[in-house]
Amino acid sequence: MKIISDLRIWSIILVFSCLIGNSQEVIPLYKDSIPLGSEIFTLKESARLDDNGEIVTIRNVSIPTLTVYRPEQIKSKGTAIIICPGGGFQGLAYQTEGTATAKWCVENGITAFILKYRLMPYPYPELNSSEQSERDSIFKPFVKLAVDDGLEAVKYVRSRADQYNLDMEKIGIIGYSAGGTIVSSVAQNYNKESRPDFVVPVYAYCGAIVGDRVPANAPPMFLAWASDDVIANGNPRLYEKWKEAGRSVEMHCFYNGGHGFSVNKQNKASDIWTILFKEWMLNQGFLKNN
Repeated sequence: MKIISDLRIWSIILVFSCLIGNSQEVIPLYKDSIPLGSEIFTLKESARLDDNGEIVTIRNVSIPTLTVYRPEQIKSKGTAIIICPGGGFQGLAYQTEGTATAKWCVENGITAFILKYRLMPYPYPELNSSEQSERDSIFKPFVKLAVDDGLEAVKYVRSRADQYNLDMEKIGIIGYSAGGTIVSSVAQNYNKESRPDFVVPVYAYCGAIVGDRVPANAPPMFLAWASDDVIANGNPRLYEKWKEAGRSVEMHCFYNGGHGFSVNKQNKASDIWTILFKEWMLNQGFLKNN
């Protein structure tokens, strides 16, 4: 594996995009200013590559971006999904949860936007000696910045719906693990412009979610996780919150699958979650059947 600094990361991302699809672009999320809160970041962004030169993980993100994956125009369903990879708030599992999901989206006629959101500095020594409850309080200030990035991403995609041939009422956001924390927080902190049309926390870590109240018009939620994953054991309560608020919610808990299954096949029960998710989108009207 190789480690690269932020001095080269832009060129590598662009080259990587060209290798796997000629319709991709990398977009700075905040074009005209440094987002509030970024003044605390002093470490340089870095990425780990595999032997093929593809990005595996990214750390120390201070400049958020969206990377666009577009299906062929004839196959496009008009639906968009913003993807938030996990990584424990200190990294992004860019390959397994970012690009793999984007490719799944494109195969199903969905336009994908991988969100590279702001992360806490790595390493962060205070985490090593802290209890879990203390860790959540350490995470939350950085989660709030990432949630701002998620909200801004929804606003950006909706404002460019015509450019990407999207239906303005079919813009969703999906997140894995720590990315599920971001998605669940976005679902409770939006305004008119930044409200996603559907939210998909997958094996979400719930201890650092920002927001205690389910909004009256909270978007429909689809949850998936495995019962042998202790990191995601807060998902049933998230389901109950949406249900108690009278909002649309569907949850699938698989007897095995572990943590981090993403869209990849493991010959485990969780392998079918993408089939169920696609059916849910069809039934909810977020995906065309033709």
